[in-house]
Amino acid sequence: MQKIIILIVLFAFGLFLLGCNLDPDATYRVTYHSNGATYGYAPTDNNRYAIGEEAIVLDGHMLQIGERAFKNWNTKADGSGYSYVKDEKIIINGAVFLYAIFED
Repeated sequence: MQKIIILIVLFAFGLFLLGCNLDPDATYRVTYHSNGATYGYAPTDNNRYAIGEEAIVLDGHMLQIGERAFKNWNTKADGSGYSYVKDEKIIINGAVFLYAIFED
């Protein structure tokens, strides 16, 4: 019985640690992906952001796939995530990956 209680306590403590930010000084990046663009380059944000800080979405207007122009950024490569446009603010809660989405 004691072994079970010890295991439960250790398991609960492990879950608690996983839910905590163990490094309060951790910083994160916003990374832009060209997502198959045949013309142009994805912008680079060299800033590092702490949890709760705001990042401003950069422009992707120079990106194209063939004749298809850049439309917006999305958190999913297939466009099924959350979309962002230039100058929109993102509240940082970890690393952010944005993928170029193109007009149909």
